[in-house]
Amino acid sequence: MIGGITIKVCGITRAADAAMLRAYGADFLGVNVWPGSPRCVPATVRPALLREIPAAARVAVTVNPTPTECRALLAEGFAIVQAHFDPLLKDCDPGALARDVGKDRLWLAPKLAPGAAFPPELLTFSGTFVHDAHAKGAFGGTGQTGDWDRFKGLVSAHPRHTWVLAGGLGPANVVAAVRAGATFLDLNSGVESAPGLKSAEKLAEVHELLLKNSQS
Repeated sequence: MIGGITIKVCGITRAADAAMLRAYGADFLGVNVWPGSPRCVPATVRPALLREIPAAARVAVTVNPTPTECRALLAEGFAIVQAHFDPLLKDCDPGALARDVGKDRLWLAPKLAPGAAFPPELLTFSGTFVHDAHAKGAFGGTGQTGDWDRFKGLVSAHPRHTWVLAGGLGPANVVAAVRAGATFLDLNSGVESAPGLKSAEKLAEVHELLLKNSQS
């Protein structure tokens, strides 16, 4: 936690970065296991990476997982599965995931087009939702900023759920995100020097900005 803000950093690919991020106050570290991502970490490499991440902080980030795949990820040592999916395509059954692995170990990241309403039935399947930017043909990690107005509306309408703001967050806008009502930030491309390579300089800047904002 930094300045009272819960922090997840996604797209971890290197053990050295995991140790650095812990030092900067990251609460959760996301490891992308979806083969379609440029930050995907192969199964053969993941054990060494997970050893550098506290057990409760390990988040497996994937797209359209099945219950069997989720169970395998939890057995591998992940504490949480973050499932990205497009609710309009029906390629993923979040209800089945929740029933199989438990909604406390499932974070849902529905892909919502600009102006689209949040499907209220999803609220029963998880206590935590990741609100990411919409990008055609992609599921997160694009560096684009999401719909903050919709995010604020969801936070206000459903305060018993945890809402994670993702999408293009970095030194240029983390303070604005917090002032817009975010209490849980998901950082990725905005704190990288290249896809999957986290920047100590950008992380230090985010850390300083959030601390200063908490004291102002």
